[in-house]
Amino acid sequence: MTDDAERPDLAPRKEPAFNAPLMAVVLPLLMIGCYALQISSGPALEAALLDSFALSPVLLRQGNFELLFTHIFLHGSWTHVLFNAAACLIFATPVIRAFGKGIGATLSFFAFFFLCGMAAGLGFCLLNLSSSVPVVGASGAIYGLIGASSRIGGQRGISGGIVPLTNSRVLSSGAVWIGINLATALLPFLPGGQGVVIAWQAHIAGYLFGVLVIGHWLKAFHPHFFTRNLN
Repeated sequence: MTDDAERPDLAPRKEPAFNAPLMAVVLPLLMIGCYALQISSGPALEAALLDSFALSPVLLRQGNFELLFTHIFLHGSWTHVLFNAAACLIFATPVIRAFGKGIGATLSFFAFFFLCGMAAGLGFCLLNLSSSVPVVGASGAIYGLIGASSRIGGQRGISGGIVPLTNSRVLSSGAVWIGINLATALLPFLPGGQGVVIAWQAHIAGYLFGVLVIGHWLKAFHPHFFTRNLN
């Protein structure tokens, strides 16, 4: 009789220590690479890049709608871009896995990501119509991924794989993330917080876009997600 422990088909599988989808790694590296190019151009050219491609409500009102897209590729510091890259690696992973594999899924993910960022920028501008303060960074898009990931059910018995908006998990997650960003609005008024500017309105707008749109997006472009989770 063969010992079960010696059968290779029954041996425990070794899970890789790092098994994030490829695109969850590529996107953070793209952010870091773009920032490295941004600062390598020298102070004068970097200032010109920010003047030309950063988003501000005043410039948007003048019809510069491309800034809703271009500001996502710029960052303010290494701390800014590395924090965003780490958050992207974490929260992009469940979204990418829900979208599936292949070139179509990859293009769909990029489209969703950038739409989250554009919605975040638009939300910031609508709440700060008279401001000329430039906004840069992918954090609004990443908050869209955070919102989307809160509704992806995985293997926990959620019907169809998507968590309803009224589920306690979604509501509690939303309360935490929105609460954190509302709290950051107070930073400039605290001792030592002068000069700290965080586009918390963009974060909230991106989060709301992600949490509200992900279910419709999956149904429209990735219906296999629902059949896979029902099997």
